Formats: sequence, structure tokens, C-alpha cells
Amino acid sequence: MTIYDQDQRGFALVTTTVIIAILLLTGISLMNYAMSFRRAGKSVQDEFNAVQLAEAGVQKAIFCLNATEGTNCGGTFGTDYAGETDVDLGTGTGTFTTTLAGMSTLKTVTAVGTTPSGVSKTILAEVSAEPDSDDAAFGFALQSGNGGAHIDNLATIDGTIYSNGSVICQSPAAIIDGDAYVAVADGLIDKCTVNYDAHADRILDAAVIGDAYYDTDPADIAGSTVTGLKYPGSATPLSEEMPEVDLAFWHEAALEGGTLPGPYSPADGSSLGPKKIEGDLIMDNNIDITITGPVWVEGNILTGNGCSFTLDSSFGRYSTAILADKPDDITNYGKIDVSNGTGIYGSGDTRSHLLFISTNTSVSTTSPALGVANNAAGAVFLALNGMLKLSNNAGAKSLSAHALYVSNGATVNYVESDLADASFANSPGGVWRLGAGGWRQVLTP
Repeated sequence: MTIYDQDQRGFALVTTTVIIAILLLTGISLMNYAMSFRRAGKSVQDEFNAVQLAEAGVQKAIFCLNATEGTNCGGTFGTDYAGETDVDLGTGTGTFTTTLAGMSTLKTVTAVGTTPSGVSKTILAEVSAEPDSDDAAFGFALQSGNGGAHIDNLATIDGTIYSNGSVICQSPAAIIDGDAYVAVADGLIDKCTVNYDAHADRILDAAVIGDAYYDTDPADIAGSTVTGLKYPGSATPLSEEMPEVDLAFWHEAALEGGTLPGPYSPADGSSLGPKKIEGDLIMDNNIDITITGPVWVEGNILTGNGCSFTLDSSFGRYSTAILADKPDDITNYGKIDVSNGTGIYGSGDTRSHLLFISTNTSVSTTSPALGVANNAAGAVFLALNGMLKLSNNAGAKSLSAHALYVSNGATVNYVESDLADASFANSPGGVWRLGAGGWRQVLTP
């Protein structure tokens, strides 16, 4: 064997040894990586399990706040529920501990979930017994937009009217038993009896028992009698924003109860809501229903004679809405026709109401967006885009619309204390749930 051959064999041996060493090191590295990955995966799984345990603690707290006895809640329940310690979910999954703090209608739940391996995670959750609500506000007996208001003889408005268009009465036999405001340049109060103060650029042929605020004397007070003081040169009243409702809020609230195909005609004595009706809601004669949540009618609402809508007593001081709205066709749909003798009632609390909302655009007096006919009992009515017509002898608590028409003998009885604190909610009060937004914060101990 030559020296060259020996060198070649020696080189091959060294190379093989190096390769084997590299393979061994690579194998060891891969094993270490796999073990580390497994340990990391287990750590992630433990943290996930701990969060789930804490979530279970929050859900248990909500259950016990709504419970009527404490057998499954460590002895306490309702608003007295203070939480529990080391609740074992069994099967070796771990435990949770909960504590509660806060007021009678708003509390913070602190829930700590702990796995068998000792990993803990903490969640803070706000829970509330107050329902989610829309901040719609009704500050006047009647409020109209640019379409103004027309009031027939013998109609009585027991409260203030505020209009962004002229207020035209058929004669002084139309009574506004409150103040009257017309908030538009060159706006007119015409032929009305105003038992308190009248505010408009022009007040013509009217009987004002209080003071009169107008533009030019004597042209803009011509034909009117004023018992109180006259204030010529007064500024045009400032425009008031119309009541606004959150349509998306009511859509979502109604959909929580699912959908019904339309046209839908409820049975006498049945309950309705929360629910979306995909088509018309048609009430036959003498049908009485209980409203148990918001109702969204993606069509029109038609009622027969002698019907009634009553908000479920569980709503207490809260109110809710019945909405007629077909978003892609508000020209032909979204009308409400409340016919003769229809009764509309709240929960029994004077602050509780049913709010009827129309999104239809009709300004016709013969086919209005929202019509309330003879002897309908009081409620709150809102025609966002069209005419609201209150017909003979019908009654209401508050009317708001782009344009208003109040017929002979109709009455509006606005009670400020009833509506000032009105809360239009998606569900009854007193039911504990995650607070608005359902936010939760996971804290690392």
C-alpha cells in the first residue's frame, strides 16, 4: 500500500467521523427542538385551558345572578351572589374562583381559572342588569320636520308643538294647550289657539293667551289677539333636531329572536318578539297580543278594529319598539296603519311605552306613512321620512314626523314626566348579561 493510499483512507475515515458527528448533533438538536416545541405547545394549551376555566366562571356568575335559589351557586344567588372558590369542573380539567363587586345593576366579575398543572389566567368582565337601549328622546307633544303641521278643528294638543315648518290650523277651534314654535325663516302660525306662548316670524289670525314672539309689527301679528305681551323683532326660533332612532340597533335586537315569514297574522292571546317578520304584519279584528321584545316588520303593519298591543309586564319601566322598515324600498313599504279602536299599552309603569316607527316616505294625507285612526289608545309614534296622520278621536302620547296632520277631535296628551325618563330597550330590565360590548380583559398573573 502506498503512502498515497494510506492518506486517502485516513481522509475518508476523518470525513466519515465528521459526518456521523454532524448527524448526531443534528439529531440531538431536532430532539431538543421537538421537546421544546412540545413543551411550548403544552404551555399554550394550559394557558388556553385556564382562560376557558375563567370563562366558565363568568358564565356561572351570570347564571347565579339570574338564579332564584342558591342550591347550585354555593348558597347565595341573585344580587346577593358574591362568587365561589375553587369550583372543580371534574375530569381533571381544573378549577375556577370568582368574586363580584359593584352596584345593584352593574357588577364586575373577577374570574380566575387554574389548570391541574398550576397555570392560572384571570378575566375581568362587566355584567349588567340594565338592557341595551336606544337613546331616542321625545321632548314635545308634537314635533315636525320641514313638512310642518296641520291641525283641524276641535283637535287638542295637550303640550308643546315644535315644528321646523309652518303650523296651520283650520280655525281657532284647534287648541294647542302649550307653547307653539315654528323654527324656520318666514314661518307661520296660522289660525291656532295657543294657550301659552307663540313663537314664529309670523302669527296670523290666531288667539294667543300667553305672549307672542314675532318679526314685524303689525304685519306679522295681523288678525291675532294676544292676551299677554307682544315681542316684535324677535329672532326666529332655533331649529330642534328631530328624534333619532338607531335602526341598526332595532334590526339586530329583533333578529336575536329569529325570523317569521310574512304576511304574518298572530293569533289572539299570543306573544310576539323579539322577532323579524319578512313581510307584512296583519292584525285581524279583535286580536290582542303581548309584545315580549322588539319587532321589525320588513313590510307594512295593518291592524283591524278592536286590536291591542301590550308590552309584557317584565319590561317594568322600560319601553320597546315596533318598526316597519324595508331598507331597500321605503317608498312602497314601511307603512303603519293603526285602525279603529286599537289599544296600545306599556308594561303598566307610566314610563313604559310602545314606540311605533315608520320609515316610509309618503306625505299623502289619504295614504300617510303612519296613520292612527279613531279611538286608538295612547302610544308614541314616529314617522321618520313621511306624513303622520292622527285621525278623528284618536289619541297618542307623542307624535314626531317629517310632516304632521291632526284631524278633527284627535288628542295628544303629552306627560313630560312619563317621557323624559323613557328608555327604549331591546329586552326587559333585571336580567343579568354581559355589559354593552361584552368586553373582557384577560390578565396575566
